[in-house]
Amino acid sequence: IDMNNENIKVTLKIRLSEYLFNIKKFDVNFIIAKVMLDRLYEFPDITIEEIAYLANTTPSSVTKFCKRIGYNGFTNIKSDAFFQNNNLEYISNHHTTPKEYYDTITNGLKNLYDSLYLLYDHNQIDKIAKQLSMAKKVCIIVGMHGFATANFFEEVMRPFDIIVYEINRNADLSIIEDCIHETDMCFIISLTGEWVEQRFSQINPKIMKEYQDKIVILTMQDNLSVPIKQIVSFPPNSYLYSSNIYSSSTEQSFFILLAAYLSQYKPSTQ
Repeated sequence: IDMNNENIKVTLKIRLSEYLFNIKKFDVNFIIAKVMLDRLYEFPDITIEEIAYLANTTPSSVTKFCKRIGYNGFTNIKSDAFFQNNNLEYISNHHTTPKEYYDTITNGLKNLYDSLYLLYDHNQIDKIAKQLSMAKKVCIIVGMHGFATANFFEEVMRPFDIIVYEINRNADLSIIEDCIHETDMCFIISLTGEWVEQRFSQINPKIMKEYQDKIVILTMQDNLSVPIKQIVSFPPNSYLYSSNIYSSSTEQSFFILLAAYLSQYKPSTQ
């Protein structure tokens, strides 16, 4: 395989998968989403005209769909591509035995966890853990792709008798506002930062100001405009996001380390 052709927009894949998961009726947007998923490995070379032709629609409809899933347009989608240097297709084609394949994946995950341990701001996580030690109820707000991480967070908090509410970030803003109000801390996962900028920023300013100290945002962006003090930055545009396996493992590694620091302040009850 020519690895230079393995450009894939992980964020697009996540958005398309989430859109298809939530869609309730068959329409042209459903077809466009399926065509884009089918042709994901042709980005950024595929044209809007090709997408429109395959979906039996017009380029303007494709542009409207792009805006529906959070992009400014098709050009914005194409520029979102980045080099995937750890994709599973490459691994499967270069390791012939089951043991080689298994070792490559598991060793890659071990290397990922080791590198992340060095990259994290341990003072920041220690501070978050100390605040978390006084919490009884917390919420985690994620997209559809983040539910595995949300469930994992709930599991690692269970031994500390901390209740975790898992909230879909596509829920009505009133639900999100209520959860922030009713819980002691709120964790938000927004890798691209776009959900935070476009939707979370629309919550009641009074709630944002009053509860900004108990909100933690996990993201790849370090220039968010929202007035939140605790922003955990993941490495941007990295192989860590070349697949859902690596992105989920990255997110979960934060909560593993958070639980480790939490154990210093709040002993496990199990």
